[in-house]
Amino acid sequence: MFQILIPLCLLANGLTAGGLLVSVVGVAPVRLALPADRAVQLHQLLLPRLEPLMPALLAAGAVLNGVAGFSAPTTATHVLCIVASSLQLKAVLVAVTKNAPINRRLAALDADALPADFAETDPRETWRKWNTVRAVLVIASLAVNAVIVGLLL
Repeated sequence: MFQILIPLCLLANGLTAGGLLVSVVGVAPVRLALPADRAVQLHQLLLPRLEPLMPALLAAGAVLNGVAGFSAPTTATHVLCIVASSLQLKAVLVAVTKNAPINRRLAALDADALPADFAETDPRETWRKWNTVRAVLVIASLAVNAVIVGLLL
């Protein structure tokens, strides 16, 4: 069972980490450089394409690592799977409590008629900060998965 779960963990974590890395080094800087209305349009364009996939991959990584921990062949791999799962769960918590509310707010805006106070309440920098936290957590989880594979070779 463990030999099946660890590759699935690597797949889910690798895809999530890659997507979040692209958003940290590519998408977020572009959104910050754009005028507010265009940044909102970009967010509204990307969100429906990423929203169904990224949360599913993030949750799958957390669950798969947790389940793998219970079938791990050694104490070290058991502990490392639990660590990887806990990192993923922290990323889920950040996504649900920090990024998702901002995503919903931006999705509801009319990019051509932003609120008068948008310059003062613009959430792009806050979203970027929490997205970076989320990415670091997922990349750390992927690194833990790589260590597990290294221990088993």
